Amino acid sequence: MGAGIWSMHFIGMLAFVMPMTMAYQLSWTIASLLVAMLASGIALFILRAPQPTKTNMAIGGICMGLAIATMHYMGMEGMTSHVQIRYLPGLFFLSIIIAIVASEAALWLALESNKGALKRQIRFKVLSALVMGAAICGMHYTGMAAAVFTPLAGMPLMEGIIQPYLLAFFIAGVTGLIITITLSVSTYYRHIVIAVQNEKEFLNAMLNNLEDGIIACDAEGKLTVCNAVLQNYLDIPKGTTVDHLLDYFTLYMPNQEKNLPEEQFPLYRALRGERIHAMPLVMILKQGLMRDVIIDGQPIINAEGIKLGAVIVIHDVTELKRTEKIKNEFISVVSHELRTPLTSIRGSLGLILGGLSGDLPDRMQNLLQIANNNCERLVRLINDILDIEKIEAGKMNFFLKTLEVNQLVSDAITATEAIADKSKVKIQFIPTQKAKIKGDYDRLMQVLVNLLSNAIRYSPPHKNITVTVKKNATLTRVSVEDEGEGIPEEFRSRIFQKFSQADSSTTRSKGGTGLGLSICKAIIDKHKGTIDFISTEKGTCFYFELPNKGVEDEKTIAPLAENLDQADQIKVLVCDSNPDSASYLKDFLKEYNIIADTAYTAEEAWKMLHTNRYAAMTLDLILSDESGIKFIHKLRQDAKTKELPIVVISTIAEEGKKTLNGSGFPIIDWIEKPVDKNHFKAVVQRMKLQFINQIPQILCIEDDKDVTTIIHLLLQNEASIWTAPTLQAAKTLLATHPFDLIVLDLMLPDGVGTDILPCVNCETKQVIPVIVFSAFSLEKKYAHLVKAALLKSKVTNEQLFSIIHSAITH
Repeated sequence: MGAGIWSMHFIGMLAFVMPMTMAYQLSWTIASLLVAMLASGIALFILRAPQPTKTNMAIGGICMGLAIATMHYMGMEGMTSHVQIRYLPGLFFLSIIIAIVASEAALWLALESNKGALKRQIRFKVLSALVMGAAICGMHYTGMAAAVFTPLAGMPLMEGIIQPYLLAFFIAGVTGLIITITLSVSTYYRHIVIAVQNEKEFLNAMLNNLEDGIIACDAEGKLTVCNAVLQNYLDIPKGTTVDHLLDYFTLYMPNQEKNLPEEQFPLYRALRGERIHAMPLVMILKQGLMRDVIIDGQPIINAEGIKLGAVIVIHDVTELKRTEKIKNEFISVVSHELRTPLTSIRGSLGLILGGLSGDLPDRMQNLLQIANNNCERLVRLINDILDIEKIEAGKMNFFLKTLEVNQLVSDAITATEAIADKSKVKIQFIPTQKAKIKGDYDRLMQVLVNLLSNAIRYSPPHKNITVTVKKNATLTRVSVEDEGEGIPEEFRSRIFQKFSQADSSTTRSKGGTGLGLSICKAIIDKHKGTIDFISTEKGTCFYFELPNKGVEDEKTIAPLAENLDQADQIKVLVCDSNPDSASYLKDFLKEYNIIADTAYTAEEAWKMLHTNRYAAMTLDLILSDESGIKFIHKLRQDAKTKELPIVVISTIAEEGKKTLNGSGFPIIDWIEKPVDKNHFKAVVQRMKLQFINQIPQILCIEDDKDVTTIIHLLLQNEASIWTAPTLQAAKTLLATHPFDLIVLDLMLPDGVGTDILPCVNCETKQVIPVIVFSAFSLEKKYAHLVKAALLKSKVTNEQLFSIIHSAITH
């Protein structure tokens, strides 16, 4: 723009004919060009906002007008000829006023040209260009009219001047450059506008073709998106704020008559940073139309962790619920109506097979047995269907009382022993210390009997089924493990769905209904527990976890499976030059769920100790490449192994003990070969306890299971990870367990993570370092309460590991 103003001025000067020689000083000519460009740039910068204020408009017009005037009079100053130039004040100031007023008008028209239809935009752009041209021309020729030329005796000699013909070439070049740049920018801009328009149309089409309703707002709470599905019913105007959304529809909790409080409105909660998942509500529209909906929502956060707004998705499940209700009623009626005739059929078949009608021919006996077996299967199917229907309808009563888990499992094993004996399968039970839970005895028996029956059904003859009970501070786990073929990979994701069968033909031949596991899951869910499984080609382990009696927060999932199976993860190095002896010790440790690696020389043991993490080491003092006593000295002088627990197992253990006596090297125990099993068993228990006490304990306060899984995988060889998905769960664990570090998310289902910071030290009465690991930035006022604050979007796994490892090792 500045170059265009300059070109017009000097073209006008070239057209100005005077009866004398004229030239132009180079310095003033270049300076006038730069001033025009600079002033134009300042004016456009002031007006860069999408909707400039009147003040900005006024300042921009003044800058543009002054740019035109300043450039003109600097160009006049650079003119060299046989005259002296002075200016008439009236016309001088009039020229400046013309430049400013016309520039204001041109800028206003330019801004208006961005609005409305394409034809309107073109008209306004043309008009703006004409007015801006008029501003330049009007100012130029008014300025020329203001100039009074007084002849001089001669033209002074000056260096650095431009002859008019050279100036003409220069102006032509600048004008060509302006035209080229303008056309290029215009073409590029048009392509960008088209691309943006296409993207916008695609996004709008996608949103408007969705069957679900979508509402989004910016960080200030103003609606930015409300797709066609909702607009057809609501007709919400643009710019409506979250506070006024409830003017267009009403939300109720199911089976409640009062409105949902404003602070509980899903979009409002999402704007506060909460995540809403499958929230069932009843929506009443302005027309009185009532719909059953499920709402999901979450904040909109960019890669830097800055909250841009929030979005909710409204799923209309009215028809789905109506269909589900009809289906459930049909199943219930049919199931109940079938019970009566089936009872008669089963009873009659039982009497005949029991010999009431005398002896039967073998063929008839077989046919009646087939009929009886299928009748029993049909009865089980109907009972399972009714149980599912009751649970889903909330009509199944649960009578909760304190239960001793070991006794419950024993009763279930007793109930299934006959089936196991018939299938030639043996059930082994590994109890734990007293574990008490709050539960319904009959329903939990139903779960255990179902899991045991499945295990028996799919176990080959002469195989074992192992039932294990384990507990920690908050949870009790019951596991049922078989040695069957495992569950096919493609079936695992739907194993707990109704009527799901991995292999229908196999399931039918073994008498399954496809509902048992679905019922088990429903019962465990009602007990506020979890059920899951682990399957390999060598068998399947189903397990469920229930809160211990007295645990206040039933949602606590801490610790995870790694805490329940901490003993299973203990790894020991067996260093013995005798392969038979090493194999014996390895098998003995395996009986106590301890993994053992074997080294036959001191050199081999040294390498393994520096590449793996071991809880302890058993050491024979007679090695092929080095004395065991010397090797102990070497280990105690190394930073990594100086604290390693060592159990000496050797034929010269007593001699070695006397040799090291008074050296200050701690040894767990000295055991003479051949090994006394009872002695070694007691040593193993001490070794396990010492290892568990040495493991750093980390509390991860995080509700996202993917994040906790990543942290566990990163630190599985460094620490024991406990997980609390809520603030209440975290407080419960902090009050009952010592921790070495806390990893804290700032946004949790029941509050903000920073709420727990003042409670950390008062709950534990010890200083626990806290690392904030969140999608949100930590406020400065909390900085002194944490060791580090990390943004999830900016920290790599390696950096996270390094920071946490540093915190637990210093």
